[in-house]
Amino acid sequence: EIGAPAPREHRKNLRRASIKKMVSFTATAAVLSIPHVLYAFIWFYPSVWKGWFGNNSVRTFASVATALKVVQFVTFGLWYFSHSSLDISRISPIQWIVALALVGGGQALNVGIYKAIGEVGVYYGFKLGHHVPWYTGFPFNVVSHPQYVGAVLSVWSLYALLYQQGPAELWPLLLCWTAFYVITGLIEQYAGQSSEAEKVKQ
Repeated sequence: EIGAPAPREHRKNLRRASIKKMVSFTATAAVLSIPHVLYAFIWFYPSVWKGWFGNNSVRTFASVATALKVVQFVTFGLWYFSHSSLDISRISPIQWIVALALVGGGQALNVGIYKAIGEVGVYYGFKLGHHVPWYTGFPFNVVSHPQYVGAVLSVWSLYALLYQQGPAELWPLLLCWTAFYVITGLIEQYAGQSSEAEKVKQ
């Protein structure tokens, strides 16, 4: 009888921990979604954004998007280290190889798209009053949405490094992060003309 409350207290602690994890996961996923909300807003309401920032619309979009990417990775890091730890010595050579291959491929696509269509092309310049010539070379001849595919490859490089040590929620969170990129790509592909289809051919 004396020890009877202990199991109840244990169950309460488990519920509290579960709720805390769920809130942390949801809040982190919400922060990860913010850049995609921005992309969707500018995609559907470019005139509003241009009305706010005029000739600086693209530059401002690029600056805000870059800042939000930093916020994403900082938020992910805070989430990860609040639930787990990292021992670099436990990361195997094959994990390093896979992670570097993923991030290398991802960054090659990202660098390629900037070289191909520039900042104006990447950040919806065609919707914000700029002429963006049609381009069919690398990386568009490899994937339809190289910027997002590149970002997803970089995201999953984290899993390659952390899956052995990370919390159980690691892969669901990365899956959410991936889903945001997929949704953004689908919006560009099907909700009106895509960022490629609306460019004027040279």
